Amino acid sequence: MFFHIKKLSKNLSVDPKDYGPQLTETIKRKLTMEVENTCSEKHGFILKAFNIDIERLEGRINPTGMHPGGTAVFKVPYDAIVFKPFRGEVLNAIVKTSAQQGLFAFCGPLQVFIAKTNLSNEDNKLLWNADASPPCWMSEDQRIIIRDGSQLRVRIIGIRMSSDLTTSAVGTILDDYLGPIDS
Repeated sequence: MFFHIKKLSKNLSVDPKDYGPQLTETIKRKLTMEVENTCSEKHGFILKAFNIDIERLEGRINPTGMHPGGTAVFKVPYDAIVFKPFRGEVLNAIVKTSAQQGLFAFCGPLQVFIAKTNLSNEDNKLLWNADASPPCWMSEDQRIIIRDGSQLRVRIIGIRMSSDLTTSAVGTILDDYLGPIDS
């Protein structure tokens, strides 16, 4: 997996009730809650926020019009550990669900679907074996078995990034050095 450290910033709104000696701790806590374990199309999965720069914070009071408010907006710079997979990347995955149409595997927070056309060919001769307990993908000579919990090395052939956590990818094991990983 490719993890990167990115310098990011976020505009945080802080209510007047949070002003006071604990303002910096409130900003740190609020930033962590808002950005960690989220996904953005631009940066990918934001896994961890750290090095939150609260030393030089400058807030701006939002104009509220006719209603009294006093909410301040702070631009908070921070570093983040991000995971943004890309097309062609090779990742290790764990099979979550296997079915006759293919299987779903997870590479960290990324869900990867491997269709049966990207799972089986004339070289590995994988077939869906519904009679096995539990049902699994198995080669004719039974040397290769892929079932729930199996570890695979997959290549990403397509990815759809979205701002919510429904980011998904399509993968294949039909290439050299891809497929089940002996554990």
